[in-house]
Order: sequence, then structure tokens, then C-alpha cells
Amino acid sequence: PITEAIASKNEIEQFITPYREYINSQMNTVLAQNAHYLVKDRKTTLLNTGISNFMADATYEIINPLYKKRTGKEIDFVMLNWGGIRSDLPKGNITIESAYNLMPFENEVIVLTMKGNKVKELADYLIHHRLPHPISKQFTLQITKEGNITIFNINGKPFDPNATYIVATSDYLFNGGDEMYFFKDAIEATKLNYKLRNVLIDYFKKIDILDAKEDHRFEYKP
Repeated sequence: PITEAIASKNEIEQFITPYREYINSQMNTVLAQNAHYLVKDRKTTLLNTGISNFMADATYEIINPLYKKRTGKEIDFVMLNWGGIRSDLPKGNITIESAYNLMPFENEVIVLTMKGNKVKELADYLIHHRLPHPISKQFTLQITKEGNITIFNINGKPFDPNATYIVATSDYLFNGGDEMYFFKDAIEATKLNYKLRNVLIDYFKKIDILDAKEDHRFEYKP
């Protein structure tokens, strides 16, 4: 068993130290400031939270221009998963380590073209699970406590079951993660070779202050 009772070897420690110091200096690099303590609350009853909204909106802001440059088309909205957020984001300095804590996985962004009936399944999934899965602000879903839809808009327009929509998500969800099987039936899938963690890092580099809050994108409304 490896325990503290085993004495460290000085020559190994000397060899490792420069690498350790370099990694620590990189991970502690400050990228931006966070205006509010964003909590990943495991017992939340909210349908959207500051931390989930920021994750989706950041992904949209970084990925949409890239996707448009490659294809000439705009992404309609982003959906990620609540379970994929792995830490809180404290108030104050946001560092590279913050991004690794939020997204320690190697998940990548994938952009999907989906039929309207599959986007309706996505909305039904949100209604059934009642969790603050990250949904970007282009998507508005208001429901009664019983789960009936009162408003369902995408980009300010009423949802059209006969339309097609372009949705950015993670390859984990595309492959059926969190039972989001509706993604697997996409008409087209475009890989961007862009890790979600790197999306967050690039977003933090782009902004000065993160000011993420709850809003009305997914909420109860009689």
C-alpha cells in the first residue's frame, strides 16, 4: 500500500517540481471576474439557474460564430446537461482551474440539425425531469405546475413542429447520455473538434465580468 509512511525520494521530487510549478502557474491564471457565487445546487427546485444559464449562453456565444463561418448557418439554441456541471463557480477570480473544475470531462461540442418533432421531445424531456439543464436564452419554455406548455418560443418565434432546428450540444448527450435519445435522430451532425472546457476558457478570456443570473427562459407560468 502507498501511504505517507513511505519516504519520498529527493531525486524524484527534484525532477517533478518544475513540472508541478509550471502546471500550477498555468491553472492559476486569472481569466475574468465572477460577480456572483454560482451554485451547483443538488437539491434545486429551479428550472433555470445562473450557472446553467451561463454554461449554455457561453457555448452559444463561442460556437455560433464558428459554425456560421463554416456553414453559413446560425445555431438556434444550445442544450447541455445539468449533471455535466461538476462544481460551483465562486465569486471573484475565474481561473483556468475554474474551467477544469466545471468541466473535467473531455466532452466536445456537436451541432445537430433536428426535426421539429424531436425538438418537441426535447421540450417534453425538460418538462418531465424539471431540472435546470443548461438551455441558451434563445429558447423559451413556460409551463404550468401540471406540465402543460403555455409558451414555447425559439428565437422569439413560436415553436413550429414542421420546421427544422439547429441545436448545439455535447457528444456525450448525442450518444444518448442522460437518456436524451432525441439527439440520436438528428438529420445531420457536425463535429467541431472543440472541447466544452475550451469553450469555457475562451469565453472567460473574452469577457471581463461574468454576471450570470436566473431568468425566464424555462419557468412555471399559469
